[in-house]
Amino acid sequence: MSDVFNVFIVNQADSKFVFICRLLRLVLDHNIADYVTAKNNVVLSYKDMSHTNSYGLIRGLQFASFVVQYYGLVLDLLLLGLTRASEIAGPPQMPNEFITYADTKIETRHPIRLYSRYIDRVHILFRFTHEEARDLIQRYLSEHPDPNNENMVGYNNKKCWPRDARMRLMKHDGKFHLNNFF
Repeated sequence: MSDVFNVFIVNQADSKFVFICRLLRLVLDHNIADYVTAKNNVVLSYKDMSHTNSYGLIRGLQFASFVVQYYGLVLDLLLLGLTRASEIAGPPQMPNEFITYADTKIETRHPIRLYSRYIDRVHILFRFTHEEARDLIQRYLSEHPDPNNENMVGYNNKKCWPRDARMRLMKHDGKFHLNNFF
């Protein structure tokens, strides 16, 4: 029965729950993981209207909050890595408060100083030394040469501030941004 059910889930082309099901199988029994993901691939009916849910989790189902939190945990671990995630969280006996570390040595060990995620919005604060920034820019420019500074043309600068208070972006700032986020 379980093998037939797995084939049914995998063969659905519009289902987004195959990956979530595989992740849930790492921590749950296979039958429970299949049940949790299959509850979201249903036809919702009310009076003479029906809708096939194929866009995401249905709010209000018993396991929806667990699936969202577990998926968020996996996303956090993938973005931060195991070592930095454990340094930010602290030891299990004495976890760190939000935006605090046990000591400055742990805080300055890695460029990621702050990490925050709210559902699907991630905020990461990096702090690089001058040498690290120069090294990152040089590595980026070795792979993507830009002799005429064409990447700087049309570089997005926020226009919400008055002209005299806007941040003046130098060539170094733009290349550093392109290096980190592209």
